[in-house]
Amino acid sequence: MSWTHRERILAALNHEEPDRVPIDFGGAEFTSITLAGYERLKKHMGVTAPTEVMSIIHSAAHPAEEVLHKFGVDTRNVQPGAYKDGPDHWIDDNNYIDMFQVHWQRTEKDVDQHFLHKDGPFHGGKLTIDRVEGFDWPNGANPGFAEGVSERVREIKAKGEHAVCLYLPGGVVHRGYAMRGFESYLKDLYKAPEALQRMMDKLCDFWCDTARVMIEAAGPENVDIIYFGEDLGTQDSCMFDPETIYKDYLKPRHRRMVQTVKDMTNDQAKVCFHCCGSAYQFIPHLIDVGVDALNPVQVTAKNMEPERLKAEFGDRISFWGGINTQHTLPFGTAQEVAEETKRIISILGKGGGYVLNSVHNIQAEVPPENIIAMFETGANHRYQ
Repeated sequence: MSWTHRERILAALNHEEPDRVPIDFGGAEFTSITLAGYERLKKHMGVTAPTEVMSIIHSAAHPAEEVLHKFGVDTRNVQPGAYKDGPDHWIDDNNYIDMFQVHWQRTEKDVDQHFLHKDGPFHGGKLTIDRVEGFDWPNGANPGFAEGVSERVREIKAKGEHAVCLYLPGGVVHRGYAMRGFESYLKDLYKAPEALQRMMDKLCDFWCDTARVMIEAAGPENVDIIYFGEDLGTQDSCMFDPETIYKDYLKPRHRRMVQTVKDMTNDQAKVCFHCCGSAYQFIPHLIDVGVDALNPVQVTAKNMEPERLKAEFGDRISFWGGINTQHTLPFGTAQEVAEETKRIISILGKGGGYVLNSVHNIQAEVPPENIIAMFETGANHRYQ
């Protein structure tokens, strides 16, 4: 049997073993490479294609088709177009106001010069329902989001049978704490829960409306994978109590987001949920709301050992990522990266249910040789 890229990745997500492990690189804003890292990789590979930016705010590159082809990547990214006639604008090269009126500022000492949120419409003071309702919320169905989507899908289809991956940024946590401030957001879970939940509803409404616009523009029958996510864990613990805060506040919104996608695509599209850190205690909840795959599988975080994850959840959810960006990729040799890649595939890929990718975006300090070793090992892998 000759496998197409799309068949390979969908088989794995259906817990079947394809001919080799499926590979993702740049399918979403958090499965790619930083701009500085990408420039090093391009130079090493002799790639002359201009660098396409996937996200300035998150310093993420959109890998060129030449790179994706060389690495045997099975996914192709589709993102929303720009918001039309909104308040978003650049103040200068280092400061940006987004459509939610959040002020983002470029870091100075970071080699990748990521942006951090500096101010937002709900920073400071007490969060109230009136304050939330009085805000001029952006329209999730803004027609700008659909621009370029159908054209991009046609381009993907014309170049081969790759998996079409719609990346839908935001959510009720990431955008929420950017608008409110991280510390205040966490305090509001206990001090102003009704107002905070109203803000979550507004953000959930926005995300669902955007999902509908993008899926309709792409053609529901063409959408294979939807990416979205919220960071719920830290390196050693949970950011939210899984059985109270997550279950009561966040889970109902995540359920509605997943169900919106499933309804729009007649249950065809797979949902990949991004959650950094220790996601272990949230996995049963994610399975319950209909998530099909977990990314980035931060294997160095507490309770995230690949053997544990596969044994406990491997028949109910797939794993997407898992190649160590904290130690092995930046500091190991190419041989050590290859061996670690083989190890992760042998654990998480057994019986299907695994997509090869790094743990979050590849950073600037990662040697190009190690990036190549990871992807070549995956592309040459064959299930025994």
